[in-house]
Amino acid sequence: MLRDSAGARPFDERSAASWLGAASNRLSPFRRFAATPIVRRVAALLLTCLLSLLPTLGCTQHARVLCEPLGLASSGRYLDAVGSLDETDVADSDDDRFLYHVQRGHLLHLAGEYEESNAEFDRADAVARELEPWSVSETITDYTFNEAVKAYAGEDYERAYIHYYMALNYLGLGDLDGAIVECRRLDEIFRELDARYEEGTERYQDDGFIRYLSGLLYEARGYAGDAFIDYELAVRAYLGDTGPAAGLSVPHGLLRSYVCTGEKLGREERVSSVLDGPDTLRPYDVGCDPGSRPVSGDTLGASTASSEIVVLIDSGWAPYKHEEALRVPIVRRHVPESYWERGWLELDAVVKIALPEFESVPEPGGGFRVSVENVTDLAAAGRRVEEAELVQDVDALARWSLERRRPALLARSAIRATLKTISVLKAQHEREDARERREKEGKRGSFWTWLADFFVESIMPTAVAETEQADTRGWVLLPGSIWMARVPAEPGEYDVDIQSGSGRLVHVGRLTVREGEKTFLWHRVIETPHPIRCEPS
Repeated sequence: MLRDSAGARPFDERSAASWLGAASNRLSPFRRFAATPIVRRVAALLLTCLLSLLPTLGCTQHARVLCEPLGLASSGRYLDAVGSLDETDVADSDDDRFLYHVQRGHLLHLAGEYEESNAEFDRADAVARELEPWSVSETITDYTFNEAVKAYAGEDYERAYIHYYMALNYLGLGDLDGAIVECRRLDEIFRELDARYEEGTERYQDDGFIRYLSGLLYEARGYAGDAFIDYELAVRAYLGDTGPAAGLSVPHGLLRSYVCTGEKLGREERVSSVLDGPDTLRPYDVGCDPGSRPVSGDTLGASTASSEIVVLIDSGWAPYKHEEALRVPIVRRHVPESYWERGWLELDAVVKIALPEFESVPEPGGGFRVSVENVTDLAAAGRRVEEAELVQDVDALARWSLERRRPALLARSAIRATLKTISVLKAQHEREDARERREKEGKRGSFWTWLADFFVESIMPTAVAETEQADTRGWVLLPGSIWMARVPAEPGEYDVDIQSGSGRLVHVGRLTVREGEKTFLWHRVIETPHPIRCEPS
């Protein structure tokens, strides 16, 4: 059900008829038409129909469009959610191709369909690259309609996380080299973001967690030099903009990898230059092997690497967007000077400004504990438990990224709303002039003339205002946070369990650890259903 222009009460046919009566009092030469019951009912019905079409001019809340797929994903029915996604409007919208492919790819990833998932993620990445020139530059569309009528190319961090999931897919397929390729594609994206935004603009230009994972993958492949570079970039990112923005410090596991890899490569001075200093870290007491020696070149053999299990935990739900609307008066400084001397310009007009805001999905607190049990030799190894570290707060990252874009979104919305309101005032002035001419000439207006005046006076201001809608689209299937546990393990077979802070225990699976290798495992933990529900039909 719609609400009236003040957002105060439901807007249905009865209230439309009431508004019609009040509006017709202002159009005194034509009140006899409004007094006819059949005309009042037809006009009220017309008004209701017009207002009911207004949401289609922009974009309904994206998360609500995906209510059924989200409900199925909440219960772990990922393949059913894929089928449900295919039935939504998102699947048929040319402007939502990125969102369709990226969220379809995510659901397939969760279902373990890794090849199909990567095919969808590749399509999403291709769409983002196709649309990128339009998404980063301002066009006439930005100042004519609203943000939601443009094709969605993805937030900067959403584009990066395509390759995070593609890397996991390749690991699931047993293709470490494929995962390494995604690390290099991520590096390309971060270079593009560096070129796009100036230093100090506080925009998403790097990601400490993704760099940390890339370093682990390079190290797993034996590329110590590449691993060291990404570990250092990860440390700098955590110490830079995106780390503090998400309330994150440098994870202890990352610090240890950076320091120890630097020692093995003989780069202690470089490590000290990065970590020593005010408000940073000192590279001591991280538990490096005291017997480790620098190696020649940038490649570590398998015998110098320790075996471990790396567990990634995607937890909860990312925040989803909704619209926040403000109604503000037009003041003269917002109006082009060429309009200042025109008598029809009423500076007490009110315009609607619409901006997206995030709604968080609360997660049970307390973090996660990962336990591994050697099932090959229970007597020799037993069970080992490690606390998982928070390595990415997607909720905070999304909010921070939107806040950085907020000034530009606010400016464009204000300009659009002002220009549209000026066009309404001009149309109203022209109708008033025409009515005055008819009165001077003693002519009577027809029903259609009255209806046109009524439309311009009463319907057009609300209709034009409601075309200003916020873009609430986004990758709603992303987790709210990402955790990592690194468990040293001797070669053998292990059962892996995850226990959440709420006490819930999940058996993730059984895996094989080989000498000198890192074994990666990931799991999505959803303890609460997504709050978006489908309304009863």
